[in-house]
Amino acid sequence: MEKKILMEEKEFDSESDRDEAGELGGTPKAEDIDFETDGTRLNEEEMIEEGRAAAILGYVPFLCFIPLIRMRHNKFAYKHGKQGLFLFFIEILAVFFMVDVISNLFWGVLLILAVLSAIFGIIYAIQGKEFTIPFIGETANKLKI
Repeated sequence: MEKKILMEEKEFDSESDRDEAGELGGTPKAEDIDFETDGTRLNEEEMIEEGRAAAILGYVPFLCFIPLIRMRHNKFAYKHGKQGLFLFFIEILAVFFMVDVISNLFWGVLLILAVLSAIFGIIYAIQGKEFTIPFIGETANKLKI
C-alpha cells in the first residue's frame, strides 16, 4: 500500500522519492541551491561582498576547502574555491615531481604559473571581479563537487 505525500504542490509516492528530491534535508548539489540568505535573494554585489574573504582563501593552499564547504551557497566564493582547489592539486603534483633534475625546470615553471594564477585570483577576488584562469577555470567549473 503506497502512501502519497503532498508537499508544496509536489506529489511523491514514498519517503524515498521525497528524499531523492531533496525534500528531507539531504545535501544539495551546488546547482540546486537557491542562493538566498534570510529569505531574501542576494543581488550580485551582496554576494560578492559576502564571499570576498572566502574567495581569497580559496587560492591559499589547504585553505581552499573553506569556500567549498562553508560558502557553498555563494556562487562567487564557490567558483574561486573550485579554481583554488584545482591549483592546489597542481601545486601538490609539482612539489612531488620536482625530484628529478630534468623535470625540475618543467615543474618549477608549472609551480610558478600556479602561484601567479593564485595571486591574480586573490587580486581579482579583492576587487570583487570574476576571474577565470585559462584552461583551469573551465575544467574547475566542470568538477561535480
